[in-house]
Parts: sequence; structure tokens; C-alpha cells
Amino acid sequence: MAKEVEKEEQEGEQEAAAKGGKLKLIILAVAGLLVLGGGGGAAAYFMGLFGGTAEPEMADATEAGDESATTPDGEPKAEAKGGKETAEGEGDGGSDPAVTAVFVDLPDVLVNLQSSGKRMRFLKLRVALEVADEATAESIRALTPRVMDSFQLYLRALTVEEVEGAVGLQRLKEELLARVNRAIRPLDVEDVLFKEMLVQ
Repeated sequence: MAKEVEKEEQEGEQEAAAKGGKLKLIILAVAGLLVLGGGGGAAAYFMGLFGGTAEPEMADATEAGDESATTPDGEPKAEAKGGKETAEGEGDGGSDPAVTAVFVDLPDVLVNLQSSGKRMRFLKLRVALEVADEATAESIRALTPRVMDSFQLYLRALTVEEVEGAVGLQRLKEELLARVNRAIRPLDVEDVLFKEMLVQ
């Protein structure tokens, strides 16, 4: 009798151990699926497959009611007039003037910098000018030779040390902005934007 009770207890313990093992296996499987699903969902969100967007600037422009920055299918508008300008926020007269801006691309600048060594050092620069409206942009395009002359005279007098680092870049930006505004007076450029800057 005692052997039978002992045998039943052992069988009960084995069944409980088997159930506990199955339960642990199920819990581990569910946890693994949650981790994989969460990681895959986060990756899909950040890749813009659902809910998110790969281009936050375009999303911000659309949310702000700026429909003219994109085409109806959500693609960014192509640059107008042979790549000389990009209009953001142009369109109906009721758009916010703070969002409206026109960019005028200037020709690339390649100048040799002042150097104390025997090796020639060069600066390659691509800039765009930010202006308030299309009329100003057209006037600046007509005055591009004057602007480029002003830039060339200034840039050729620079040394390599003067264009290095964040401080040098900021000083260069401020100086170019002052020179372009002097060259196109009474028109006004709001900002000079560096598209490419290479010192070699």
C-alpha cells in the first residue's frame, strides 16, 4: 500500500515537472515572439513602412499645410529653371511668409588659398543663397557676376587656417553674407547656405 502511494506521488511529481517544463517552454516562446515582433515593428516604423517617415523634413512641410513642397504623389518637387532655384512654400497667397523661401544656386567656386608651404592648397565651394521671394531671386541671378567677383576677391586672400573648423566656417559664412548683400544692394539675402566645401 505504501509502495502504491509512493508510486502515485512520484507519478504526480513527474506530471507536475512535465507541465512546468511545458509552461516554461510556452513562456519562453511567447517572450521570444514579443522581442522579435517588437524589434521588427520598430525597424519597419523607422524605415517608414508604416506610421513613420524616412524624410521628416517632408513630413513637417506637409503637416504645416505646405502642399507645394511635394507633388500629389508625395515626391519632392523638381528644381525649377534648370536647377537654379527651389521654391518652398510658394503657392497660394495665404501661405505663411516664414515658411516661404527661394534658393538661388551660385556657380561653383574653386580658388587657391594662401599657403606658406610649397604645396598649393585649394578651396572648392558650392553655395546657395536664401531669399524671400522669386522677384529677388531673379534680380540676384542677373547680378551673379558681381556676386561671384566679390566672392573670388575675398576667398583668394584666405589661408588654410582661416577656413578650418567650425569657427572658421561660421566666419566664412558671415563674411560671404555681408559681401553678397553689399554687392546686390538694395536687395537682401537672408542666408548663405554651404552645399559643399572642400579644402585640399
